[in-house]
Amino acid sequence: MAARPKSLSSSSTISSTKPLSTTSATTTSSTAATPGLRTGALASSSGSTVNSFSSARPATPLSSARPATTGAGALNTQRSSTFTTTPRTSTLGSAASLNTARPTGTITAAKTAPLSNTSSTLSTARNSTFTSTSTRTVASSLNTSRPATSTLNTARSATTSVATAAKTSLSNINSINNSIIHTLASDGSEKVSSLNANQEVTDVQYRRFAAFVEDKCGIVLGAGKQYLVNSRLSPLLSKFKLQTVDDLINKAMEEVPNNRIQEEVIDAMTTNETLWFRDTYPYLALENIILPELAKKAKYPVRIWSAACSSGQEPYSIAMVVQEQLSKMLHIDPKQTQIIGTDLSPEMLSICRRGQYDAHALSRGLSPERKSKFFKPTHNENLMQIDHRVKSMVEFRPMNLLGSYALMGRFDVIFCRNVLIYFSNEVKAEILRKLTMCLNPGGYLILGSTETLVGVANKYDMIRANPGIIYHLKPQRYAFE
Repeated sequence: MAARPKSLSSSSTISSTKPLSTTSATTTSSTAATPGLRTGALASSSGSTVNSFSSARPATPLSSARPATTGAGALNTQRSSTFTTTPRTSTLGSAASLNTARPTGTITAAKTAPLSNTSSTLSTARNSTFTSTSTRTVASSLNTSRPATSTLNTARSATTSVATAAKTSLSNINSINNSIIHTLASDGSEKVSSLNANQEVTDVQYRRFAAFVEDKCGIVLGAGKQYLVNSRLSPLLSKFKLQTVDDLINKAMEEVPNNRIQEEVIDAMTTNETLWFRDTYPYLALENIILPELAKKAKYPVRIWSAACSSGQEPYSIAMVVQEQLSKMLHIDPKQTQIIGTDLSPEMLSICRRGQYDAHALSRGLSPERKSKFFKPTHNENLMQIDHRVKSMVEFRPMNLLGSYALMGRFDVIFCRNVLIYFSNEVKAEILRKLTMCLNPGGYLILGSTETLVGVANKYDMIRANPGIIYHLKPQRYAFE
């Protein structure tokens, strides 16, 4: 049995604490006789005196405790400063320490432990306190994260709403795109035509029309180009007072004399993209290689063919180069030079023959110097007229490259650029064979930058004209001997 410290045995020590509810000097008590004590503490102190039980507790509240000098008094003072205390009154008269404050949150199982185990009890209690503090910190962090989670959920809801709205808008845009078809006029201006779904070309009619176009002009539409047919042909519906693209195609496919609808439908399906001095290098080769060589031969007339000339920029560019080389000692005579421009489209040939171009057309590939030198203003401030010196050098003729070339004669130079790409390989080979037949021995063939010789490559020498290539027909008596 542990001895009770003297510091706790005197009546002065008792009187310094909170007054007791009774002054009985009871020394031993059972569990049933002490209702004010914790059951667990009494169960662990069987056979111990109340004095030993008291020695494991803090002596006094922090506000009234006297400094202890020895034993449990010093220990109890230290413990009282460590924990927040709650005063509690006991009915045991002789147990003065029961009148002192009990620490909140301490481990009650250590209340009756011997004094020698007090240090370990304190360590356990401190660890418990720290664990409790950590738990509170985690709980606080969790509570802090809840508003962020709520904000995230709100953001997700907003994102879902925006995505739903975007899908709806995209659906509306697609509906508009399906009903509005954009086409480009020959002068580059935009026209907008509206088509209802029942006005568009049907799949069956598209297949018939694709075969018809390939047969008439060699253009291969391929699968899935219904949108192209709708956009190209829709402007013609109002012009010919027809309701659907299918009706227009039926009229165009009728084999009757002077079928104007057929001509305009074929014209609409032909790509009329061109510009002045396109790709530059063919005209540099003409100026620096071809024309000087022809001048040396002094063979006249010099004949140059611009096949599929569209709205005339290519043949007129050739004529400008011939005019410009007059300043050189070795040159050909423009008056002895014949340039032929051919195209399938009557509308394009009409533009060529007028020789008048708007600001948009003149801005594409034409330098300010050449514009000033070779064009004159007209009564229409939006149009300029090509100079007579250039215009007189060029003759325009209608021609289908799938037809006969017998009336074309022979040429020293043939430009056939950026048109073969629209034909099948079989049609390309046939066109190239006929073009080769139209070249004089030693003549030059100039193709588009992405086009190659199909079926006639062995008839030509390639000449580098950076960044492109021109083809020189081998000097043989007959091109196909």
